[in-house]
Amino acid sequence: MPHADTSARPPLSPTHNRVRSESTIAEVLPSNTFQDALSTMVSSPLPYLEKHAQGNEKGDLKGHDIGSGEDQDDQNKGAVSATWDKIMLYYDLAYHRLKQHWIIFTVFLLTSIVCCSIAIGWAFRLRTFNIADPDSIHNSTVQLSANLVDVDPSGQEIVLDWVINYECEAIGCPDVNIYFDSNTLRSDSSSSQTQSNIKPDPIFTINGGNVLAMRNNTDRRASSLTFRTDVAVSNANTHRTLQSYPYDKYDTQLVFFAERAATNESVSIAIVRTTGIAVGFNVQLQNTTDITDNFGTVIKNIEVTRGPVVRLYAIFIVLVIWLVTLTFMATCVLNVFFGKGISSGVLVLPMGTLFAFTQLRGTLPGAPEGFGAVIDFVGLLPCLAILTFCSIFMTAIFLLRDPEHDIPRWRWKKPGEGRRRNTFSA
Repeated sequence: MPHADTSARPPLSPTHNRVRSESTIAEVLPSNTFQDALSTMVSSPLPYLEKHAQGNEKGDLKGHDIGSGEDQDDQNKGAVSATWDKIMLYYDLAYHRLKQHWIIFTVFLLTSIVCCSIAIGWAFRLRTFNIADPDSIHNSTVQLSANLVDVDPSGQEIVLDWVINYECEAIGCPDVNIYFDSNTLRSDSSSSQTQSNIKPDPIFTINGGNVLAMRNNTDRRASSLTFRTDVAVSNANTHRTLQSYPYDKYDTQLVFFAERAATNESVSIAIVRTTGIAVGFNVQLQNTTDITDNFGTVIKNIEVTRGPVVRLYAIFIVLVIWLVTLTFMATCVLNVFFGKGISSGVLVLPMGTLFAFTQLRGTLPGAPEGFGAVIDFVGLLPCLAILTFCSIFMTAIFLLRDPEHDIPRWRWKKPGEGRRRNTFSA
């Protein structure tokens, strides 16, 4: 059959995507390049094939699914490999950029760490003692300001300093007695006073004449309007003793009132200001009671807990102790039982860590002396026992072999690979 003159055919544009048949390709391409073009088409994705290609009746092209099981696995592996390659490319680019500007990166990193550490520490700082009623400053005659001095969880008491502001002009500045519930105050053990539930003796007496003389600067020989109380706290209601450190919890109730010394007539009293911080403790008002009586008695429920920083630090120390212990335990198992060679400098570290743990436990603020807290039973004591056995095994292994080199069995690829076998002939 005569072939058409190909020289008269206009040249194809580079963007020409029309699909030609094999006979057309044979006409266009020279005879020596036809096989190469056909091989290229077979090996490359064909644009005219659909995902599910159907064969003819004679079965010239059998229908198959390009996304079959094996092809799908290959595609998934290829996608994972491509994603990993892309991640590594980004990592290499980032590493190269950071290496070029390592001074700026180091300064930025250190600054960020310092700022974040300060911000976290400031957010977890202890709060100021607060049980005041600021709104009572305008309608109370005896105004108390409390300053928290100390919290003693062992003795179960808190120390408070009180400052009195006597606004007595409206009532003529009579002498006034201030009363506290004596059973909630720690008294001298040598006192012969019998405890009872009767009305307590006054804890402080305000002399109205001396107050006026002090304000008018006519006589300043009078004592200052301050006193100190040791208030008892208890864990009877919270059921969290010192053994629960750092989650021990205590509470107490302050009950106080004021009366005229001459007539026992009630005088309004309130806590208008509170200050002070007991290191390691949060002392806050638990709730405000609505219970009132006919004598202007003020009731304050106080709650004492460990500060958030103390709790966070105690938990962090326990986690560190466990992580170090488990690391040494894994090293002991690999070296002693599996024969993995490890440097001798690492093998003797558990012995020194035994003493470091006890010193680390001593840094816990406010922890009970010696052992006995819950964190000792779940943290320090089991870790010390584990480290003791690790130290024994990792030291005794020097008597049997050189622990710095792998034993032959560690390099076996199969079970019993290097074991000598005896062959018996029949």
